[in-house]
Amino acid sequence: MQFTPGSQGDFLKLPQNIQWRIKKKMEFFIQTENPLYFSKKIQNHDHWYRFRVGDYRIIVTPRDTKTLIILIIVKIGHRRDIYE
Repeated sequence: MQFTPGSQGDFLKLPQNIQWRIKKKMEFFIQTENPLYFSKKIQNHDHWYRFRVGDYRIIVTPRDTKTLIILIIVKIGHRRDIYE
């Protein structure tokens, strides 16, 4: 799991307990055989997917390096703000 500079700032602005929940959930997703199974495709973006963690959404783009899928976190935010 990697962050873009903007998404890392978004993550660090969140309350500590929300950061912890997102981190634990993303670690779970990454350890599965196909992490994108738990995501939904974002419309009008070819390679963007979203994960739901409570009221927060984590927008990712996958990078496949042979068998290992690396998720690049593009954006993190509350569901009311994330799609703007």
